[in-house]
Amino acid sequence: MSTSPASDPIPLEPAEELDGSDELIATTVEVVEEEQAPETSLHWSMLGAAVGVLVLAAVLQVRGPETVVIPLVELPLPGSCTYKKFVGMDCPGCGLTRCFISMAHGRPVAAWDFNPAGVLFFAIVAGQIPFRGIQIWRMRRGLPELRPGRLAHILIGSLIVALISQWVVRTLLG
Repeated sequence: MSTSPASDPIPLEPAEELDGSDELIATTVEVVEEEQAPETSLHWSMLGAAVGVLVLAAVLQVRGPETVVIPLVELPLPGSCTYKKFVGMDCPGCGLTRCFISMAHGRPVAAWDFNPAGVLFFAIVAGQIPFRGIQIWRMRRGLPELRPGRLAHILIGSLIVALISQWVVRTLLG
């Protein structure tokens, strides 16, 4: 805790009475600025999510064109695309889980076949680990956060365009 150099005691009113007399005691409060630790919870959350996704991708395995399994117990995960269940065709995000698993296992060609946009998405998620680590490190040392600005917008925009474009092409080509 540090005291602001410009802070003077501030009288508070009403003041207290002493022994029924008209004398008043002025109570003073010193204005104190507390050193606030920078708020890093967003960065810790994003870092944890990115690590969790990549660890799961490294642990899970792809078996065949549609099946993802938990190794050792060979338990297949259920398909999770509601769009595909109701409409009967892939959505823009279909294949992302298998793409991430393939990327984590060092198979970029297989990842591309599952969902080409997923390769960019995987890179964005993996890039969160050093980026968020650097942000936390900087903030703990009193340095300002890095602001990616337009780069973040360009990456997210590119991801959305890539997801929709690959979906349209795959839908048209059948």
